[in-house]
Amino acid sequence: MDDRVALAERRVEELAREIVKTINGAEDAGSPGVRSELKEFTIGLLNDALETAEIVESGHTGSDDIPFNPVGMAIPVFGAGAVLFFLFPPVGMLLFGAAVVMIVWGVVASLVRR
Repeated sequence: MDDRVALAERRVEELAREIVKTINGAEDAGSPGVRSELKEFTIGLLNDALETAEIVESGHTGSDDIPFNPVGMAIPVFGAGAVLFFLFPPVGMLLFGAAVVMIVWGVVASLVRR
């Protein structure tokens, strides 16, 4: 197992050196600023490829098993309603009402789920 890791590390180092040589050689071609653009492109490409591979390896793409509870959203809506109640009372009252509905919905959903 250690041989595979060492081999992979050596291969990655070789590829990194090759990429560096290519990027540094592009600057000599006469286009100013192309080196930084290629560097950013390479870093973005590696990040995207590694993140995609990690998602595929995990096999879990979302949080389907975690249920949504509207009480968590009702708290900031209630706070926004409290602030807007003093600035524009109709909107504040509407947000208060929406927060109350969300809290009741969350309590009922929690009780039904059990």
